[in-house]
Amino acid sequence: METPFHHLSMLLQASRGGFEVVAFDYQPKQSPRFSAVMVRGRDTSSPGFIQNSTEQCRCSRRIRLSLLTSVPEDLMNLRSLTLALTSPALAWTVAFGQPTPPPPLAIEHVTVLPMTAGGTVLHDQTVTLRDGRITAIEASTATKPASGVRRIDGTGKYLMPSLADAHVHLENDRFLRLFLDNPKIPAGTIRTEDIFLPYVANGVLQVIDLSATSETVGQRDEVENGRVLGPHIALAAMIDGKDPILPVGMTRVAATPSDGRQAVRDASVEGYELIKVYSTLDLPTFTAIVDEAHKLHMPVVGHIPQRGKGTTDKFFQPGFGMVAHAEEFAQQTDVPVEADIPGYVEMAKRNGTWLTGTLSLDERIVEEASHPESLQARPELQFLSPPIYTYVTAHNPYVANANAKFIDYVRSIVAFNRKLIQAFAAAGIPVLAGTDTPVPGMVAGFALHDELEAMARYGLSNQQVLEGATRLPAEWLGVAGDRGVVAPGKRADLLLLDADPMADVANTRRITAVIAGGRFLSRTDLDQQMAALAKRYAKMRAADTVPTGKPHALP
Repeated sequence: METPFHHLSMLLQASRGGFEVVAFDYQPKQSPRFSAVMVRGRDTSSPGFIQNSTEQCRCSRRIRLSLLTSVPEDLMNLRSLTLALTSPALAWTVAFGQPTPPPPLAIEHVTVLPMTAGGTVLHDQTVTLRDGRITAIEASTATKPASGVRRIDGTGKYLMPSLADAHVHLENDRFLRLFLDNPKIPAGTIRTEDIFLPYVANGVLQVIDLSATSETVGQRDEVENGRVLGPHIALAAMIDGKDPILPVGMTRVAATPSDGRQAVRDASVEGYELIKVYSTLDLPTFTAIVDEAHKLHMPVVGHIPQRGKGTTDKFFQPGFGMVAHAEEFAQQTDVPVEADIPGYVEMAKRNGTWLTGTLSLDERIVEEASHPESLQARPELQFLSPPIYTYVTAHNPYVANANAKFIDYVRSIVAFNRKLIQAFAAAGIPVLAGTDTPVPGMVAGFALHDELEAMARYGLSNQQVLEGATRLPAEWLGVAGDRGVVAPGKRADLLLLDADPMADVANTRRITAVIAGGRFLSRTDLDQQMAALAKRYAKMRAADTVPTGKPHALP
């Protein structure tokens, strides 16, 4: 077989029966071989691996197969070819390209909540999905799906965009070693598919990671290449000042404006999309970072630095696109000052700065500091990775440091946040849903539903709450052309619900199915995968002998 490629990674896919075969790393100069292969069932996120086997081709080339190690992206536009394997003696059609697209799907007689700007609810609709995209939204009375299209009865159900969490910290082995201050955490402790499953099962198919590392870049690529089922990940590189609060590796350090500009340039070429500014940056360095990020088209999100210095307004400069917590405003003074809220609203409005609330975070801190036993009553904690579970239940800093003064202080932040959110919403400043997962008590996916309910309790309309978890995050990230609403041409990342979330945002929990890139994931299937995850985590916790170390506070 002629090939013009030398020492390039090559993606091959073959279909036979109910499986995909994906082989990687073709090196023709070294007697052509594939150094890895993955076999997985269609519509399945759990791959199985073939190791240390060989197959002889009729083209007189041997293919060596071993454990999957990487996902190539180089060669995605080649034509197909055919290989006849002598064992088994069957011809497989092998095609270069992305994973096999899901079969076409039609959801009939469903109520559609498009979440488009000014969009209205559409009743009794048929929504057709093909190749991972929404191809049509039509009245069911005038539509008959084509033959070969899987038909889903949506009678009495509601279809809306999948959800976005605008403030998370995704786990991987390196993140845990740094955050838990424990270099002994072994490789392979964290499985990417396990970390992502609770997000998917809760309908969260977009996250913004605000302490991304190089390992997170790889996790993002695994999702986008179809190797792992998970949410789309927007990556923020964190930059702090000369005395960083968090360990280097989770954050970058910029002591001067020149350092700040270089840190932004480095993050850009390393594959990050966003910059997160952190608490100890001085004003000149902050200004340089925001300016350089603007030049490189990298949105900036983060903290308001130099708390208590009386310089809050100076940090609201063009390019500072979003504040990562409502509590950032509360902490600009020694105690929250509600009289300052109109000034904060004016700063944000003038500068075009959005806000991620993370409202339920402070409520949860009050709860666990006041009543540590409440953690045992939260069943979703079983879906925390074992190292984080131990951190939350046995080394929780909010429990360890709890006292009446601390609890009263956080309660004052909760009260401040309520009024701040109401004022921001009244001023037309977009408020996004975010959780700061995995801060103790916050669990991937589950916490976002808590956040939506908190936003509604704090005075946002249900429409505003849902927009803050669908269309608005896509707009802020610059991906609104691809996702965030239910409309023809958009990515088919959707939720099928049993009840109307416009009537009660708590109904976002009542998920019949998650549709991820056009793949229909039923509640039953998702529950089975979650039960298996909980069982696996329980076994890992029982066998865990790795010391926890001294955890840092999450950013």
